[in-house]
Amino acid sequence: MRKIDVCLSPAMFQSYANNSTIVIVVDAIRASASICTAFMNGVEHIVPVSKEKHALEYRKKGYMIAGERNGDRIEDFDFGNSPFNFSEKNIKGKKLAFTTTNGTRVINIVKDAKFDDIELLIGSFLNINSLAEYVNSKDKDLMILCSAWKDNVNIEDTLFAGKLVHILSQSKKYELFESANLSHDIYLNSDKSHYDFVMRNSPRLKAKSKTLEKDFRYCLLEDLTDIIPYLEGDILVIKKQ
Repeated sequence: MRKIDVCLSPAMFQSYANNSTIVIVVDAIRASASICTAFMNGVEHIVPVSKEKHALEYRKKGYMIAGERNGDRIEDFDFGNSPFNFSEKNIKGKKLAFTTTNGTRVINIVKDAKFDDIELLIGSFLNINSLAEYVNSKDKDLMILCSAWKDNVNIEDTLFAGKLVHILSQSKKYELFESANLSHDIYLNSDKSHYDFVMRNSPRLKAKSKTLEKDFRYCLLEDLTDIIPYLEGDILVIKKQ
């Protein structure tokens, strides 16, 4: 029987990581949705980088650059971290270097760990059922790695993890460990509206909802795409299924 773990914070990644595992990195609001949206609208590939200076180096190579710190667009970057930045007009056929407070940092934590045969996918509510179908088709354990907020557990990534665990658990193929059961219970006790549940449980996001409500609502929509972004070497591309 395959195992599902949920790592609720990247600070605990080394305690959960194993070889030959599918790792789904989720930064539900907003990096994961932005990455998925960029691929939906034809970006060639995305380089996730941890630091602003690395993104600026890619600009010299002809890349568009996007990023945020503490939720705010980085000055002089082409785009911030709103999924609405990544329209077909802005991004089709382009290469993008992307840096965010949490999501791209966590991708690089996994990459730099150099575990054998880890398959790193980007998870979002936007592609959640396609992710479940893909994971079900593989004979591997799964770790859902929440990007969290500066290593503190957050509600939106935990809710995503719980929903994905709920979908996968229907197949009876998986053994759920404590963190997977915990996130699943949070999902089962959540509101019908993901947005209402997240706002009720996150003062951090609620404080920004007046200006970012459109982004938040979009990021919490389910199944807008079947695209699964996948880390191939140093770049994110679309997973060929």
